[in-house]
Amino acid sequence: MNAARAQALAAETAIPAVYTDYRKMLDEVQPDITVVATPNVFHREMSIAALQAGSNVLCEKPLAPSYAEAVEMFEVARANNRVLTVGSHMRFNDNTQMAKRQADAGFFGKIYASRTTWHRRSGIPGFGGWFTNRELAAGGVLLDLGVHALDRALYIMDFPTPVTVSGAVFAELGSRGRGIGGWGMDSLQPVPVEKRRFDVDDMAWAFVRFDTGAVLQFQVAWAANFPDFWTTELFGTEGGALIDERNKAEFYTTVNGADAVIQVPPPGTPAQSYGVLAANFVRHLEGDPTAEIVTPAQALISVQIVDAISRSAQAGREIEIARA
Repeated sequence: MNAARAQALAAETAIPAVYTDYRKMLDEVQPDITVVATPNVFHREMSIAALQAGSNVLCEKPLAPSYAEAVEMFEVARANNRVLTVGSHMRFNDNTQMAKRQADAGFFGKIYASRTTWHRRSGIPGFGGWFTNRELAAGGVLLDLGVHALDRALYIMDFPTPVTVSGAVFAELGSRGRGIGGWGMDSLQPVPVEKRRFDVDDMAWAFVRFDTGAVLQFQVAWAANFPDFWTTELFGTEGGALIDERNKAEFYTTVNGADAVIQVPPPGTPAQSYGVLAANFVRHLEGDPTAEIVTPAQALISVQIVDAISRSAQAGREIEIARA
């Protein structure tokens, strides 16, 4: 989009070539791996073009604004014998990994309920970039923080099949120019009020039922008149847990008839979750069976729920999800 800026960065970092046409880049470079890190509405077309050019693709989240688009993307990947995955990297945080290990080991028993959240007090990513422009983003906080919050809970719960979704979205603060987060385009150069744009959601809530009988409560906000918080809570027949943004993991169970709280200290140097995701993707392509990535089945369940939240909010009623 900005050739001069791209060329300056390439010169600083010894990147050998700069392109302003991604199709030309795919044709000339024929990369083994393509990372699609563009505004949301371009994810489908760019990922499909890369897959058809013979590239494996790491696509930023959200994979696509709609379930139908995500299905098409994976069909193209399968037809071209390429790997497509999505950048839902927060599952690789240390605290989420600790909870996942305990879930797989049976600590929780049957997880029958979960609550996952990510609220910012003032965290709208500027009014001058693409994040708040529906034509480029297709949505707001639901497609941004919401994808991460949802993946954390579904990952620990082992991705049960959703059957109904009831959702609501709001735009009460951003639409009035409130709740800016101090980053994004506005942090580089404040955008004049008359040029600001906000036609997406700044809060989303939902309630999901699964075919296992389990339920999930979901809350995300870019801006809200409430303190910041970031948690995933798990409720199981044998144990429960609370994990939060400070890399805290606290587990609850009963020992010899008495309530017990187990506090797991974080490691000295927390893992950088996006780095883990990227390294795992490369190792997976190299044939390492232990390298975990976001699988097609997992990604599709996540997109299916986000899509249903949007449709439920628009319709003002609960949505039934058709079985595949």
